[in-house]
Amino acid sequence: MPLRNLREMPWIGESPVTDLANTVLVGAGPAGEEVDLLADPQLLASWRDKAVDRQLANLPVDQLQELREPVRLALDAGARQIPLPGPARTRLNTLAAQAPVTFQVDDAGHLTECEAGGPVAAAVARQALVLAAGPDQARLRRCPAPSCGMFFLARRRDQAWCSIGCGNRARAARRSGQRVG
Repeated sequence: MPLRNLREMPWIGESPVTDLANTVLVGAGPAGEEVDLLADPQLLASWRDKAVDRQLANLPVDQLQELREPVRLALDAGARQIPLPGPARTRLNTLAAQAPVTFQVDDAGHLTECEAGGPVAAAVARQALVLAAGPDQARLRRCPAPSCGMFFLARRRDQAWCSIGCGNRARAARRSGQRVG
């Protein structure tokens, strides 16, 4: 992944769950290693600026890292449409129990779900469970392009990559004989 994109982080800012999960770039380092946005002070500062949820962005790094692990495991399982791993499911269930949800009926008679407070880690855990095992699970994907591995919600049934750039990189890698996905 180009250094410019790494600093600009165009994939951050869609949802708190994917913002946190996508702080690990698979194979994006100079020698093909993972790049951890939370481990580099400059990348962390950039991520904090771009993250959609200000409370999440302001959590201490150790809390972000602790929350990220079960979130990534849950999203990975959801993207592969397999059951969530027990320890990640237990951790997220425990956290999510601290994020109350209420239901309200609006003037038009439509039922809406409203978050009723709680710690940001609890809200993110609940959102991760909903994404990994709820109605959008079929749209949850993990980008197979070289140096990506981002989680995303497909906008089309046949969408394989998180972005046009990743699709181009994957096709170029395939033409040159590199392993894709």
